[in-house]
Order: sequence, then structure tokens, then C-alpha cells
Amino acid sequence: MGPKEYIKDVLTDDLPLAFRVKTLSKPIEEVNKKTFVEVIKLLKEINDRTEFMATELGMDIVGYDDKFFQAIEGLMRIAFNKKQVLLIEMYLNDIPMMKENWDGTITVQVKEEEIQIAFETPLDVWNAIQRFN
Repeated sequence: MGPKEYIKDVLTDDLPLAFRVKTLSKPIEEVNKKTFVEVIKLLKEINDRTEFMATELGMDIVGYDDKFFQAIEGLMRIAFNKKQVLLIEMYLNDIPMMKENWDGTITVQVKEEEIQIAFETPLDVWNAIQRFN
């Protein structure tokens, strides 16, 4: 028995009414945003783990992780345009190096206008790359 049938059975046991149970799916944009944020968080954790192992344990595992990152970057190039991929790579690779003297924003040129946008969290990155669809 699926969730819809279970809910309907429970409600019909308690309520002598006729009704239908309808499920609504989330908009694809919301699903894509959630998935993107989760993937970027995981990639940051992998980067942090790799850095920790290199600095604290003296183990360089970049050679092992490198193939995975190449595959992931290839998939990103399929899903995103060049500007979007550059922003994602900047967030994952360059921003962690500038944390001390950084105000959490970047300046991007959208059409003819330069704008300053937040760029501290994976959600900020999602919002930034959406400007370049």
C-alpha cells in the first residue's frame, strides 16, 4: 500500500466523508536548487577533507580525488554554461583561500551593469549563477 492509499484508509476510518487524496510535486526549479546546494556542500566537504589530510596527516590524496572531480566538472559543463561553471569553480577553489580579507561578496557583470552579490553559501552561488541563464 502506497502513502496515498494509507492516508485515505486512515481518514476514511475516522471521517465518514467522500474525498480524494492528491499529491503535488515540487516545481523542478526548487528540486534543482536543493540538489545543487547539497552537491556544492558535499564538494566543499571533500575539499576540506583533502586539505586536512594533506596538512595535518601528510597524506596527499589529490591523485585519488582528481578523477572524481574531473567527472563532476564534466557533468557541470553539461548542465551549466561557461560563466556558471567558472563561478562554481571560483566558489569551490578560490574563495576558501581568501576568507580572511573577504567581505562575502563578488562583483559580476550582468549585461552592461556591474553588480555586487552575496557569494558565501551554496545558496548564494545558486542565486548568482541564475543571473547567467
